[in-house]
Amino acid sequence: SYGVGDLCSITDDVWVSPDGDDDNLGTSVSEAFLTIGRALEMIAPQNNDPVTIFLTEGTFAPSTTGEEFPIYMISNVNLIGQGEEVTIIDAEQTDRVITMEDCDNNIISDLTITGGRRISSYPAKGGGMYLYHSDPTLTHVNIANNTATHGGGMDLKYSDPTLINVTIANNTAGHGGGMQLQQSNPTLTHVTIVNNTAN
Repeated sequence: SYGVGDLCSITDDVWVSPDGDDDNLGTSVSEAFLTIGRALEMIAPQNNDPVTIFLTEGTFAPSTTGEEFPIYMISNVNLIGQGEEVTIIDAEQTDRVITMEDCDNNIISDLTITGGRRISSYPAKGGGMYLYHSDPTLTHVNIANNTATHGGGMDLKYSDPTLINVTIANNTAGHGGGMQLQQSNPTLTHVTIVNNTAN
């Protein structure tokens, strides 16, 4: 899994940019990584010392940065963009956007999650995000235009995330167009769930 290899030694916050290079050190905007996946491979977060991956403005997608999906988050990592309008994570229908399984101590903020598609791969849940035993805090996040068999925008299983100023819109699924919950109890504050479609 990510973040546990011998090469992983970065305990400071890192940057990822469409203008970056995965051979960079990630330590600043000018030395930014190109992909979120590379940043996750190189960092070594600890329970008492989380690492933040800062995303610059731009679109992080297979066609722009070569990003591979889904992005598998790990514990004690924050993913922070520059704003929902300017930092876009777009899976371009290749797979789910973000997977979180058994993740603790995560913040995702100031970005858009879009273009996720999870129809045939098991589990066919969570086009935008799939949370399993994970309780991240999402703030100023737009989850839009994702598709799945279950939970077009988000699928939550045994997860109690906190969503603040989040929009879940224009997602499609067989069940749970915006969100599907299974033994989950999210806390929603200023959350807009609109124009999602389910059979």
